[in-house]
Amino acid sequence: MRNTRPIIAGLATLCLAATVAAQRTATTTLVVRVAPEQRLNVSRVSLQFRVSADGAGDVTSQTATVAAWVRALPGQRIRLTATTGSLSGPPGAVPSSAIRWSGSPASATGGGQGASCTSGSFESHGPQDLVAGWTRSGTLSCAVVFSLADPRSLPPGQYTGTVDLALRAE
Repeated sequence: MRNTRPIIAGLATLCLAATVAAQRTATTTLVVRVAPEQRLNVSRVSLQFRVSADGAGDVTSQTATVAAWVRALPGQRIRLTATTGSLSGPPGAVPSSAIRWSGSPASATGGGQGASCTSGSFESHGPQDLVAGWTRSGTLSCAVVFSLADPRSLPPGQYTGTVDLALRAE
């Protein structure tokens, strides 16, 4: 029987040398993809107002905290919009122009610190911007007060409706 130890040792050295050579010529590439994404704490606000005959029992405003988190691509504008759903009361359907909002910042981080919460009314149809000047990724939380624009012009009774919220980077 022949001594095979030198042959095995030679093969092991050859394999080790081949492995070391392969490691010297290998390259590694790391690819990181950051996809835009966003989160909104609520997508719909339910509104409930009460107009009393004498004005003493009116409930004509309510506050909703709207918190948004966005990771956007560079150069994108971040939009937080509101669209009124149906508003109805004793007279039936009430136009969306009967509702207004007033926003104030509650907290912000990153690019949300450069944004502002807006105020306005639903005079025009379509989405209304609840935030202005948001152009970089971050978080923003607004305390938004929804109210009846002119409650004394409405007949007494309960009024209910909805406001749909949307968040996107464009």
